[in-house]
Amino acid sequence: MLNAVFGHKRFNLVVTSEVLPGVTRTFDSFADAENEASLSRIFAGQHFRTDENAGEKLGKSVADFVVDNFLTPLHGRGEDGDRE
Repeated sequence: MLNAVFGHKRFNLVVTSEVLPGVTRTFDSFADAENEASLSRIFAGQHFRTDENAGEKLGKSVADFVVDNFLTPLHGRGEDGDRE
């Protein structure tokens, strides 16, 4: 969803934690932040990898549906029908 809105440009994202005051994490892309958040649930023992895979697939399907049906693209679609 964030890539659809902001594009795939590299950027510097710094996040903090309510649970660990003073701790910050830095990411170069939404995908990097997404991957670490997903893995952290496995490492914390809250989910299995299969749960994360299913959740990621479902989340991507929901995001695609929202982008395709509810957001108005600024630049339209390319000739092949893909989002530009």
